[in-house]
Amino acid sequence: MNYCLLIGVVVLCVGCYVDDIVVKPPDCWTPEEGMEPCYRDAGSDASEAQPDGGEEEEAGAGCEGECVPLRPTNYPFTDPHHVWFGPADNPAACPSGLLPQFVRYAGLVVPDLECPECTCSASTGTCAPPSTFVARAGICDLASSSIETPFAPPDAWDGSCTAENAVPADLDCEGTPCVQSVAIGPVQKLGESCAPTLPSTSPIPTTSWEEVAVACEGLTGMAWAGCKMDEMCVPKAAPGFRNCVVVEGDIVCPTTGYAERRLFYRDKMDTRTCAACSCGPALGSSCTATATVFKDDACGAFLLGTSISSEEPTCNEMSPKGQALGSKRVADLAYHPGACAPSGGGPEGTTAPTGPVTFCCAL
Repeated sequence: MNYCLLIGVVVLCVGCYVDDIVVKPPDCWTPEEGMEPCYRDAGSDASEAQPDGGEEEEAGAGCEGECVPLRPTNYPFTDPHHVWFGPADNPAACPSGLLPQFVRYAGLVVPDLECPECTCSASTGTCAPPSTFVARAGICDLASSSIETPFAPPDAWDGSCTAENAVPADLDCEGTPCVQSVAIGPVQKLGESCAPTLPSTSPIPTTSWEEVAVACEGLTGMAWAGCKMDEMCVPKAAPGFRNCVVVEGDIVCPTTGYAERRLFYRDKMDTRTCAACSCGPALGSSCTATATVFKDDACGAFLLGTSISSEEPTCNEMSPKGQALGSKRVADLAYHPGACAPSGGGPEGTTAPTGPVTFCCAL
């Protein structure tokens, strides 16, 4: 069976037999371009045929614009465009009759991002009564060598009157009264913190571009008219415009033809912002209160009263020694704010051009 391929008006039979005659493709046919070179040859032949037998016309005589190299084939380049390169604040318009195609950008300008200084409010917190009350069989100066008898409050004590762990009168500790002094632990500071400055609501400074590439149409219907085999006909470039082929990515341009390289970008990304502020631990804060110890179990018979704080424990000597520790109470708890050191708040994030596009322009 014979197989033939119809291309345009040319019947091409490759490697097939018709009545025992081998029909070969034209010399201008190539596996890469098919019949395309034949069309170009046909245009050239027509221009070369002179009715009076004169000399062949000069190359390019049939092109009403200008002949430029064919696009490179090592990357997926576009066909030629008319491209204007210049300042972004005053871009050129496409020449009359050539439609705009796209704009690309270069020279990203990133203004400094100034973030407000972080601050912290005065600290806030709560106070809780001491967790330790201890009777000692010695005066305050000899506390480290004295026998201790616990007079501890209940867990999670709120400071109200309690008789828990009462110490009876005349309790003996190895021949000496167990109650010669009463030590009270420091007031507890709880839940301290400072409020940082709220995140900045100032707008992020807008980035801009220094340069643009304005790409316009670069082909017309006369693309193959009157140019050499390795060229094509394009409209003559207007002043300030270049004939360039374009490819996505950061690509090396050919060493001949479209050899001048210009790198531009589709867009940009900007993740800059002001970091959140934070505050360190509270410094200089304190809690104060009043502690009272009673002889009876109902906080009725006063024995001693003293001011206490979160700064250090207190010790009160008893006179006479050996008295009963029947109950206790803590009142007038007060929190005194401190200050926190601020941190954070500086610029963070990045900005960069995205979507590289390479322009390779004819020299």
